[in-house]
Amino acid sequence: MKFIQGSIRNKLIVFLLIAIVLPMLISIFISYMYTRESLKREFIRENSHTVYQGKSSIQEYLEQINNISLNVYKDIQDSNSLYQNLTNNEKNHLMDKGISQNLHSIAKESKDIVQVYLYSNNYQRSYLTIDGFSKRTSEAMPKLQQKDFPDNKVDPFIESTHTAHNYGMNDFPYAPKNKVITIHRPIYKIPLRENLGYISIDFNLDSISTMSDLLYSKHSEDFYLIDHNSKVLYSSQENIIGTTLTDDWAQMLHNKQAPSGYFESTNENFSGITIYESVEHFGQKWILAKRIPNQVLYRNANQLVLINALVILLSLIIVILATLYISLKLTSPIKELINSIKQIKVKNMKLDISTKSTDEIGILAQTIKNMVETIDNLIMKEYRLEIANKDNQLKALQAQINPHFIYNTLQSIGALALQNNVPKIYDLTSSLGKMMRYNMSTSEIIVELSKEIDQIQAYLELQKQRFKQNLIYHINVEEEVKTLLIPKMILQPLVENYFKHGFEQNERPGEIWITIKMLNPQLLLIVVEDNGKGIAPERLHFVQEKLNETETYGTQIDQSIGLSNVLSRIQLYFFEHAQIEISNREPHGLKITLQIPLRKETEHESTYCR
Repeated sequence: MKFIQGSIRNKLIVFLLIAIVLPMLISIFISYMYTRESLKREFIRENSHTVYQGKSSIQEYLEQINNISLNVYKDIQDSNSLYQNLTNNEKNHLMDKGISQNLHSIAKESKDIVQVYLYSNNYQRSYLTIDGFSKRTSEAMPKLQQKDFPDNKVDPFIESTHTAHNYGMNDFPYAPKNKVITIHRPIYKIPLRENLGYISIDFNLDSISTMSDLLYSKHSEDFYLIDHNSKVLYSSQENIIGTTLTDDWAQMLHNKQAPSGYFESTNENFSGITIYESVEHFGQKWILAKRIPNQVLYRNANQLVLINALVILLSLIIVILATLYISLKLTSPIKELINSIKQIKVKNMKLDISTKSTDEIGILAQTIKNMVETIDNLIMKEYRLEIANKDNQLKALQAQINPHFIYNTLQSIGALALQNNVPKIYDLTSSLGKMMRYNMSTSEIIVELSKEIDQIQAYLELQKQRFKQNLIYHINVEEEVKTLLIPKMILQPLVENYFKHGFEQNERPGEIWITIKMLNPQLLLIVVEDNGKGIAPERLHFVQEKLNETETYGTQIDQSIGLSNVLSRIQLYFFEHAQIEISNREPHGLKITLQIPLRKETEHESTYCR
């Protein structure tokens, strides 16, 4: 929000971008959604048609293999036909030879036939033909049960994809091992419905594979041909051919009432559409299922959107550049004018406005420049005079030294010199000299707080020598505040106030506490407390009111000239933001609280606190 609120340029840029980019993005989104749904419907329609064509091809193929199995009834009046050989009750070599020849003829009906097996109830014999080689045996063979056939016991049934076997003829050297489907047809004597046996024909998956491969795209789509038990007759995934599907989608497929249609799936294994068609034959149901993942389904839509996005991105870049150019072109003169006006804040009244524009902004800039020059001429003398007066007043305030204090201190040092010939005299003299140099120096207006602390400690040491064991002082200063810059000579008047008005020489020693710390990151707190006699409540109220007055420069508040001195000098640098509060302590004494802001409001001098 600050980015927009703080600049007309930013507002203009944001407005133009929203007005141009937002409709374009909405258009992309609507176009994408509409294109996505349109392509989805078209994709489903085309693939449903493709799967339907596959269904038709599978039905034709099933009819072909059914017709091949019906060859057992071909030329039933011919004495050499398979039917006549099965109904003949005489067992002889010619009968066996005739059956084998007829099975060999059936095996040539299709290139997909792997082997043909026949079981005769009359002869209790099994016959097997593979690649022109025949085998017969009278041994007991596993027979199909009537329950394996459809309910009418006449129609054949097709066994799902499985590995071919030799029907129990283990000594037959040509047993195949490839995947096959098998049509099993019962053979009846016409018209008595006497069961003569059954014929089983194994077909490889070449034709089904050829038809199925035309129905899907390899490596991007999946195809399944499954029976009513979810067994996979054929699939694009060769490793699952002949297995039983247990996935949820397969169960959902069988639960569908409609013979054809589609449904969507969204899970961690597959997200896309499944299109299916059902094939009914002889009471059995096969299902063709084509599974298309979303990335294939929406590939064209995504490509179209990508092309549109690239075109729009290029347009956006042009629009953004044009927007920035227009915004900068319109707002640059305003920015230049603002930067020039900011110079007034740092006391630079000579505005460098070089705009040559003749529009409203140019007229405004020239008017402001003329106005600032006029103001500068009017206030320059008064401004400089005010600064000079403040500097002179500050120096005068700093030069106020209590001669009575110097007199008493020198007397104490002299008495000590007469009584004791010790180095202590030198220390006291050094402390006094340090104080005098610090107090009388006018070259420093702002000093580090550490210098003030050193000065007040020297002052208290001299006072302690004066009052001996009757004076105790405590100085508690936070380490991080020692480098802060403050006006010079603000601590001594606060402490000196105690010795002027509050110190009592009685049975209890005088005690003073000085605490300096940060009240918050922008405020320095100085507290001076003593155990003196304090101030009467009515006088305390009067003194506090005088200190709260706005103008305190050079005024005296009762006898507390030190407090007035401190507040006056602080207000010279920090104006009304500096505060002094006075209160009585319990059970004895006075508490002076001084709050100093850490940033000076005027930039006339480098007097900022670090």
